[in-house]
Amino acid sequence: MSFSSGGSSGRQNFSDINITPLTDVFLVLLIIMILIAPMMNQSSLKIEPPMAAHGKSEQNNKTITIEVSKDGTIAINSKIISDSRTPVEKIQVLVSDAMKAEFEKLGMAPDEVPVAVKADEDARQKYVVAVLDAAAGNKVKKLRIITQQN
Repeated sequence: MSFSSGGSSGRQNFSDINITPLTDVFLVLLIIMILIAPMMNQSSLKIEPPMAAHGKSEQNNKTITIEVSKDGTIAINSKIISDSRTPVEKIQVLVSDAMKAEFEKLGMAPDEVPVAVKADEDARQKYVVAVLDAAAGNKVKKLRIITQQN
C-alpha cells in the first residue's frame, strides 16, 4: 500500500497497519467466550417422566424390568448389574449380557418378551440411553417406559 503525501516531488510509502480495531474485535470475542464458556459445560439434559393418572401396574411375570437409579445403579429384575463406579462404556455391554441371560431363563425370544424401563426422575440421561441402546441391540420389540402414578 502506498500513499502520496500531497507533494508531487517525492513519494512516501505508508507501511504501518492500524491494529486497534482488530484488537477491539478480539477483546469483544474474548469477553463473549468467557461469558458463554460456563454455560456450555452443562451437558446433562433434564427430563421429567410423565405422570399417569390411570394405568396398570406391571403384573406379568414374563416382563423384564430394568431400573435406573439417580446415582447410576442399574438393576434388571431387582438384580443389580452395575453401580455408580461402572464406566458408561461398559454399562451397555453389562445390560445386554444380563438381558440375554433373562431371555434364556424365560425361554423366549427377545422380540416376544416385553421390557420395561423404570428410571428415577433424577437419573442421568447417559444411563437411560445406554439401557435403551442395549435393548435395541438385543432386538427388543416390546419396550415400555414405566411412568410414575399419582
